[in-house]
Amino acid sequence: MPKYVYFCKGCEALFEVKHSLSKIYTICKFCETEGSLERRPSSVFISKKHGNLNTKSKPGSVVTATIEEARESLKNEQHRLKNREYKNNE
Repeated sequence: MPKYVYFCKGCEALFEVKHSLSKIYTICKFCETEGSLERRPSSVFISKKHGNLNTKSKPGSVVTATIEEARESLKNEQHRLKNREYKNNE
């Protein structure tokens, strides 16, 4: 689901919300003013690693290594979240 950034003109709050493309928020979740929200472009985080690049390696091998690192990182995060204990806040 895409993440959208909203800015409230009433209380000047800036917050992110995940929702479908067809949904548009109109009520601020902080001050509850209706019609004061404006959707803003969300920022994108791009991380570049320059230290491990070998100038003699083929571009495909660098991409493959990066993809494998991302897969391993994702697998570790999935394992961590699976083993996380959730408590009921009642």
